[in-house]
Amino acid sequence: MIYKRDRYLILDPCGVYLVRIAIPEYMRGYFCGKRNFLKSTGSRDIRQARLFRDAIAVEFARLREQLMPQPSGSKVEIIINDLRRIGSFAKANPPQLGSPSQACPSLLQMRDLYLLQFGDKRKLTTLSKTNKAVEQILIHLKRRDVQLHEINRTVVTGWLDKLKKDKALQTIQNYISSLAQIWDLARNRYHDAPQDNPWRGHGLEAKSSKVSYEAFTHVELAQVFAALEGDTEMQAVTLIGMYSGMRLNEICSIRVGNIRRIEEVLCFEVLEGKTKSATRIIPVHSRITQLVESLIHNPHNGFLFYHASITERADGKRSTWHTQRFTRAKRQALGKSGTERKVFHSLRHDFAQQLDRNQVPEDRIAMLMGHERGKTESFKTYSRNSATAAELSQYIEHIHFAQFEDF
Repeated sequence: MIYKRDRYLILDPCGVYLVRIAIPEYMRGYFCGKRNFLKSTGSRDIRQARLFRDAIAVEFARLREQLMPQPSGSKVEIIINDLRRIGSFAKANPPQLGSPSQACPSLLQMRDLYLLQFGDKRKLTTLSKTNKAVEQILIHLKRRDVQLHEINRTVVTGWLDKLKKDKALQTIQNYISSLAQIWDLARNRYHDAPQDNPWRGHGLEAKSSKVSYEAFTHVELAQVFAALEGDTEMQAVTLIGMYSGMRLNEICSIRVGNIRRIEEVLCFEVLEGKTKSATRIIPVHSRITQLVESLIHNPHNGFLFYHASITERADGKRSTWHTQRFTRAKRQALGKSGTERKVFHSLRHDFAQQLDRNQVPEDRIAMLMGHERGKTESFKTYSRNSATAAELSQYIEHIHFAQFEDF
């Protein structure tokens, strides 16, 4: 038997090693029907990942031996009975000419097939939503697994009516979109898959239900910042958000290697994000240069921020703790009533407004914020990354907060 040094180890899209061990059929009931045991090592270092893998593999092997069914009878009797069963099956099922048609798999099997087929093409957040949607519909049905034909439009609408009582329309739309794609994949691959997709045509109009964010006044922002006194990490995150316009998760996902000098200008480098346009460079504002340099020299497992380094979610988001902390500080400073539409994302609105007031070209604002730059082919194809770091740095310096000059 060939020893495989990195057995059970795989890489996720972010370069972090995962431990993946196949779950035997007799154990799947203890793992909600899952076919694979999957856990992140939280490390990009192969040596640390192997140590993590070894500890997990030993414990998993112990559990596997504990749960393995023990057949009765002697070893000879067991072998003879197995051969007799095979003979009986062969007699009752003679070989057919040509390859038999494969039946449509169950929902969990289709989910695994979808994740396998699109694992390299979809973002981790998208794959996580697919997994969550399957999990939620099975919880609603109180089943470990179902065949696709068992879920009809009546079942779907009943579940949606229940979800509308305590879930946002956008969340429900995410569930529907994920499950609809699984049904589409099944219909394209299997002759006996449902031809009608029960997840299509519900018209939730989730986009119209989205609440637009409001920008903080600079006085309000100073009050929220004061409420964060003593929390140096959250104050640093807030300052970077104010002077860069980055999304919160983009800030929390920054690693030391994502900050580098381009044309002698210190820049944040966003390598992935909410959309394709999110990939961009953002010059570091002179107001926070010293702060950023100090963070670079005190990293946490490669990340700028400690709580980002210890946050591990299936969708890859690193900003959960920071979102909650900022919300508590906002409510403490401004109260809960009337501030629902003022959140960390509101800092991006103020960033864009300041650039616009200083007559920064619209396509440059879009470039700095990670938005799509125009609808014409000229902008989409031929005008990418056309601005230099030096030019973008001049625009960034227009951002100004008088209340923060002495910080």
